[in-house]
Amino acid sequence: MPKQAPKPRSGAAQKPLSRSLRIYQKIAIVFVVLSFLLLLIVLYLSVSKATIKITPNPQVVSSNVSIEITANPSGIGQVNGLVTEESFSKAEIFYMPEEGASAVEGKAGGVVTLINSTGSDQPLVATTRLLSEEGVLFRLDEAVTVPAGGEVDAIAHADKEGLAGEVGPTQFTIPGLSASLQEVIYAVSIDSMTGGVEYISVISQDDLDQAATDLEAEILEGAKLKLQEAVDVAVYDGAAYLTEVAEKISDTEPGTEAGSFSISIKMNVTAVFYSSSLVAEAAEKGLYSEVPTGYEFARVNEEGLQVSIQSVDTSSGVATASVYLDGEAVISSVSDVLDKERLIGRSSGEVKTLLESFDAIDEVSVSFTPFWLKRVPTLADHIKIVVEDID
Repeated sequence: MPKQAPKPRSGAAQKPLSRSLRIYQKIAIVFVVLSFLLLLIVLYLSVSKATIKITPNPQVVSSNVSIEITANPSGIGQVNGLVTEESFSKAEIFYMPEEGASAVEGKAGGVVTLINSTGSDQPLVATTRLLSEEGVLFRLDEAVTVPAGGEVDAIAHADKEGLAGEVGPTQFTIPGLSASLQEVIYAVSIDSMTGGVEYISVISQDDLDQAATDLEAEILEGAKLKLQEAVDVAVYDGAAYLTEVAEKISDTEPGTEAGSFSISIKMNVTAVFYSSSLVAEAAEKGLYSEVPTGYEFARVNEEGLQVSIQSVDTSSGVATASVYLDGEAVISSVSDVLDKERLIGRSSGEVKTLLESFDAIDEVSVSFTPFWLKRVPTLADHIKIVVEDID
């Protein structure tokens, strides 16, 4: 009977790997570890980001451009508009203040508007009587001619001193005219008559100058209203004015002791009407050219538009105007100050310190992805810079 082969013993030692196999095994392990590390690096580089938010410090930019305003614009630097000119006159009584003055009775007075509805001029001599609806008698200070179908302002004072002459706005008849003319030639006062009690003090040159300035302002305001009546303000919603005092007369010299004085002024007013949007458009073009390098325009201060007339040719209806406009510019995200290469590898604090040192930047905030990052990534395209809008 043949002998059977002996069975292998349980738990017998396996044949050890050869040296070459052990080397291949180590290489494989190292390769896996390196691949894993490389994967981590790739993942890190692909997801690591820094977002830098810039709160800008707006910088004011302004420009002055010269434009022509004309009824028939035909070239660059011209806009549609109207030019008109008219003369205006006004007289007014000015009373001295109570402080430091002596009170005495005086003749109340004020400005009256003489109206002539007839077809002929009506001359009136100085001291012509005007009788108010209250029965108080006044007299014209100076001779005046009331134009046919027109009106003229004049100064009148009460015939008697005292508070009785201080009447409110009223209508006056002219007793010296015939009854029929009194119906069509008369006077009205818009303001109250004042000065029944005057405060006597020394009138200075400053008093006269300030009164003249105030009167010029009143004339201009009245001129604006009248000149605008002939203009379609829906089309020409902007206006600029040029004034010239043609005549200024005061009845009192500086150094005189008195309780009141009167001033009359004749002023030429030139009005230039234009479309605000067209003028603003021309001004904005000039404003954009003033934005510094490294900045971008943020907003226009529309309320800051100022138009001043430099010269006027009324015969041709052309006015040259200087137009001022301002606005705000902020630092641009492509500014050299925000060059990403300067920020690579820096910590959040370093970035804030560096950027906030520039006047154009008010505040800086830095955030990282993933959150555990401590420094700005080394790849520029992983850095996002956001310049926030200004309020």
